[in-house]
Amino acid sequence: MSTDQAGVAEAVTETMMAVQTIAHALHVGDARLEPTLDAIVANAAAAHPAASDAGIILLVHGELVPQAVTGRPPLDLDVRQRDTGEGPCLDAAKKQTVMCISDTSTEQRWPGFCTAAQAHGVRSMLCVPLRIGEQCLGTLTLFSHQVAAFGPPDVALVELFAALAALSLADAQRAGQLREAIASRDLIGQAKGILMERFKISEQDAFGRLSRASQALNLKLAEVARHLTETGELLGPGPSAT
Repeated sequence: MSTDQAGVAEAVTETMMAVQTIAHALHVGDARLEPTLDAIVANAAAAHPAASDAGIILLVHGELVPQAVTGRPPLDLDVRQRDTGEGPCLDAAKKQTVMCISDTSTEQRWPGFCTAAQAHGVRSMLCVPLRIGEQCLGTLTLFSHQVAAFGPPDVALVELFAALAALSLADAQRAGQLREAIASRDLIGQAKGILMERFKISEQDAFGRLSRASQALNLKLAEVARHLTETGELLGPGPSAT
């Protein structure tokens, strides 16, 4: 085997080991969202020796919202980006491309944000999109107190990390939606049972009363059902709703 081939083989082996390590680190029992987010930022910050902290901003109902951090600087800086609409993490998500700041003291693209970053001792940043295919989930960002902490090899590794993190995150979001759907179904079933017993009506009529209350108040059916099961009262206008 030639020297070049040996070098390629070694690089492939290291990459595979990195993939296995990252995949194992990001596995969360029951695919719960909050533990998954915590695992992503904790392992992202630990994966790079120069990274001091990490943060995640997620796309929630069309808006980019800070979700998880490992320290105070990313918390304050992510909230600032949300409030001002300016910052590298937002641009990384919107443009679906990597954004790297080598030195916050000389960066010209986000002057206000970089001034705030310097106040927190952040000198360089790497913002990587979290995506599944064409779907944008948000961004993962590494923060460093060092200038020029992230070079091309670091970008490649963090992009690999972000790809695996996005898969874990998508699984957690789907699992959360499923749990919410099951909980809503159970609530609606309990509420229908209350109305059937109280008014001696059919299951279809009970569901009709819940639906009319939901439409009249522009509330989700599950919220109307929850109120009924918790208070014994059916929300809605007029005596027909009781």
